[in-house]
Amino acid sequence: MKILKLEDWLRLFNLQKVSYSEFLKVAKIKNANNEYLRDKIADPYTRKVLYNTFVKKKKKYLINFYNRSLKIPQDIDLNNIKSHEISNSKNKNKKNLIRNLYFKEILLITKTDVRNIRPFLEVLFDIMNLLIIDYKLVTPSGLKYIKENQFSNILSAYYFRSSIMNPSIPFLLSKKILNGKKIFTPTLGWSSYLYGFLSNNEVEEYVGTDVIDKVCTTTREMANHFFPQKKVKIYNSPSEDLYKLEEFKHMYSCYFDIIFFSPPYFKLELYPGKNQSVNKYSDYNTWLLNYWEETIKLCKHVIKPSGKLCYIISGYNKCKNLTIDMNKITEKYFSSFNTYALLNTKFFNRNSENIYIYQTKLIN
Repeated sequence: MKILKLEDWLRLFNLQKVSYSEFLKVAKIKNANNEYLRDKIADPYTRKVLYNTFVKKKKKYLINFYNRSLKIPQDIDLNNIKSHEISNSKNKNKKNLIRNLYFKEILLITKTDVRNIRPFLEVLFDIMNLLIIDYKLVTPSGLKYIKENQFSNILSAYYFRSSIMNPSIPFLLSKKILNGKKIFTPTLGWSSYLYGFLSNNEVEEYVGTDVIDKVCTTTREMANHFFPQKKVKIYNSPSEDLYKLEEFKHMYSCYFDIIFFSPPYFKLELYPGKNQSVNKYSDYNTWLLNYWEETIKLCKHVIKPSGKLCYIISGYNKCKNLTIDMNKITEKYFSSFNTYALLNTKFFNRNSENIYIYQTKLIN
């Protein structure tokens, strides 16, 4: 695993000092059409505030961001977590290992289909390296937050960062609600599922699949580094294709105690790679049929009769029936067991997220 150190993070940015007069000459605004504008901020006080924020306080902001979001804490043992609420917003520093390993994928490479929402790190690179300011930052509301020294908050609110699951969620679910020794995840969740489940001493085996090469490689490395005594198998394949793989179906027929994942929310997050489900099935109904139902059929085949299927989903603004449509398909193969609200900070462009738990049922 390649860990991002503070010095590596800072090297991504131009930290050379720029005078105020040079800032006024070079700085420009990028609008929603990627057009560059100059002299749109006539107020000298506002220009001075922007200079202080984007130039003079640049290094301080970058160090604070690293320490808050990317620095791996000394104690990453999930058995020592302070809060036992099943929440994505508790024990926040337990996410930092995942953010660190995948900072480019989470902050830059993953996109969204929501219009005019740029990736977080793309905006930050523009500001810190090129003095190109996104137009949202100089709207009245944007300037208000900047003047109140809330630059970090407005960046997080206005720009896109791929969601990551706190590994404490699968850890606590396996401890408190889902009991089992053998785990399968139809996605790898930026390696957080493996770290969460295998931190539970009662879990003996983990099998997972994903279509992003780096995620598969990093998950294997994480398993070897942190859990060498556990049995782990990582596939680099779309989950719906595993259902067509006879070797996989034979090896793992009625095998797993727990199946867990947070599947793609259709096009809310656009991950790289031609094998991503929305790249293969761009039409919503086709995606439901060829990605989701085939994945659920795989889950039905590999789960034990006493096993539990658990996933976390939510609707989002462009697809309000996502939860209803996905659960309707699941209930063709499984019986609803329980539902829990996921305690969370507000997610980008999402409705509230729920944890859905299903058990197997016989199909006539």
